[in-house]
Amino acid sequence: MIRPHRPLAQVLIRRLTLIAAVIVALNLVVVSLYYGSDRPALEAEVVAAVTERLSAALEGNTLPAAASARAIFADHPTAYAFALVDRTGVVVDAMNRHLIPPSAIDIFADDWVTAVDLPTGRLVYAGHEFRNRTDGLRVVFVMAADPENLVRRALLSELRQHVWGPILPMAILLIAASAILIRRELAPVARAAAWARSLRPDSLTPPPAGPVPSEVADLIDGTQRALDQLALALAAETRRAAEAAHALRTPVAVLTARLDALPPGETTEKLRADLAALSRTVQQVLAASRADVLTAPADAALDLRDPAKTVTAALAGIAYSKGIELALSIPDEPVTVRANREAVELALSNLIENAVLHGGPGEVEITVGPDRSLSVRDHGPGLPPGANTRVFQPFWRAPGAVAGGTGLGLAIVDRLQHAQGGTVTAKTPEDGGCEVILSFAPTKT
Repeated sequence: MIRPHRPLAQVLIRRLTLIAAVIVALNLVVVSLYYGSDRPALEAEVVAAVTERLSAALEGNTLPAAASARAIFADHPTAYAFALVDRTGVVVDAMNRHLIPPSAIDIFADDWVTAVDLPTGRLVYAGHEFRNRTDGLRVVFVMAADPENLVRRALLSELRQHVWGPILPMAILLIAASAILIRRELAPVARAAAWARSLRPDSLTPPPAGPVPSEVADLIDGTQRALDQLALALAAETRRAAEAAHALRTPVAVLTARLDALPPGETTEKLRADLAALSRTVQQVLAASRADVLTAPADAALDLRDPAKTVTAALAGIAYSKGIELALSIPDEPVTVRANREAVELALSNLIENAVLHGGPGEVEITVGPDRSLSVRDHGPGLPPGANTRVFQPFWRAPGAVAGGTGLGLAIVDRLQHAQGGTVTAKTPEDGGCEVILSFAPTKT
């Protein structure tokens, strides 16, 4: 049996998402290495960001005392400094001026950045003349350390501009569009898979509607042809078994009538027992031929109490003749299940007959449980060790089983239950005997 995997559409979407994530990660690594290795460019970005904040906060030629742009200079007096210098070279405003060398004040270039690597770290000097001003005001900025991680922020800004901004949205859009297209294009495959799951040898299921790819169409056609052949073979086999069983019913009835005319005696009783076993075998062959077709529709609803009463009443006389009493226990409330009444009656008849024949003397208990179950329990020798599942195999009989059985009864019950969506289990209770439990599917709500 092939182990089911995740749906194909889900697999393709996950792999596409993984590929997109790898591409974004590679771009992130490449951009980080590229800009991270260009320290001067990052320092220029820092200078541009700081001077822009200072420019936005200017009032006239000075920076207000409460301006937020002063925060990093006030918080880190040994790391950052600035000076506002007019056209004549006069410093009109400054913070942490001791960090600014006098030579930097005297540089009148529009924009400049220089850096010096010292034993204590990297020292950055920069100057910038404010645009859109007529007074020639300029700023000198010094960064002796970077406790505010301004360089790292500049790198993250580059990543946002070159990765998160253009690439990530495109990757997300690609994944979303591809997911829609994949699901749309694989919809015929999903319909074909649902059709294949619904196939049953005893029923004709029309192929999925709508256009499908040529490969899927070939697979559907091949499966349909194989299913048709299987259905024909199954129908022929079922028909032959039913015809043989029906043909045997008449001679069995004739033999029964002739046995009734014979005088009582040991030989007559042996013949009667053999004929009863033959009659039961014929009935089981007939039941086996119908077991797979007694399915339960999705909207079927059956009260388990009804077939339990009918079958128990029908078999009470046979059980009494064997010295066995049938005890039926049913709840007051209906126990409604999705089941075929004929299939339930046939399965229950087989279980009761099996208990009467092989369960030994005593009582056979038939119980309708509120948990959508129907059980038959005898008080005989019970099941051999490890036989809980083998008892449902065709023609299997327990060692030492009484004569007259064929090993078909429980196998037929198993097929009946599976045909209508139920299950059957067998167990040995703690106080002995054998209990077989029929479990049924709930009704459609």
